[in-house]
Amino acid sequence: MADARHGLLSGLIDYAGLFPPADLDLPTALRRYDAHQHGDQAWMLGRFVLPAARLGELVPWLAGPWTASRPLSLSLLATADDLSDVAVMMAEHAAVRVEALELKVPDADVTAWLDRLAGAVSVAGLEAAEVYVELSSENDREVLAALAAERESFPARRLGGKLRCGGVRPDLVPPVERVADVLVTARDAGVPLKFTAGLHHPVRAMDRVGPAPMHGFFNVYAAHLMAYVHGLSASALVEILGEDDPTAFRLTPTDMAWRHCSITAEQVAALRATVAAGFGSCSFADPVTDLQTLGLLP
Repeated sequence: MADARHGLLSGLIDYAGLFPPADLDLPTALRRYDAHQHGDQAWMLGRFVLPAARLGELVPWLAGPWTASRPLSLSLLATADDLSDVAVMMAEHAAVRVEALELKVPDADVTAWLDRLAGAVSVAGLEAAEVYVELSSENDREVLAALAAERESFPARRLGGKLRCGGVRPDLVPPVERVADVLVTARDAGVPLKFTAGLHHPVRAMDRVGPAPMHGFFNVYAAHLMAYVHGLSASALVEILGEDDPTAFRLTPTDMAWRHCSITAEQVAALRATVAAGFGSCSFADPVTDLQTLGLLP
């Protein structure tokens, strides 16, 4: 029987300890990731996030806890030019498994760039990876439309968009209206989404960057999933994204809910498996602690 808590939280948090505000060195980040993999909440842990340019730095660590039978699962921040090196690394080191690629569009012609990227993915033999293309406020709709057009033919297990939800400065936190518009546009285009940056806490305003309230990952995922199940408009999603009362959310074995709006455990699991990827966080402990404090962990 499906459990909405496991459906939502399983593999949800990609560990990005190398990035601000944590800014850990690689040895420390790897040790923490390994410790989290052996902790009670390891089932919530996703991939280790690494710039592709730093792949070579992993080699001294691959004789440690990671092996061919227990590989280090990576989500790589990459460019199309990095993919040949990625393929070599995977061929030479069975303890490394690249499960996802995260990329930025380097030029204005999104469709032409996606075509080049598709060729690089095929040549590198990375068809089993998921690919997420970062959005920016200037090109949200353009990139999502291009991803929708390429999604069926693109040589990857999944092609989706990546939305930044925060940062170390207030201007890097997108307004709820933009997040809502991206969620609705992606839904209507049938494009999966991954999220990153700023989602350290479950509910909005549990943390701030200067005057800017940080987005909550419960807010974002509740809005994302409920947009699909209930066909909600962007204005309705703004209410969910702007909610700052933790008691307005519910996560039980049978459902996930925000106030009067709920979705079943089966719907949560199905949408997480198809259109709602995880999110990158420089801390794994903070989200886990908050979920325990709110009584939301199984």
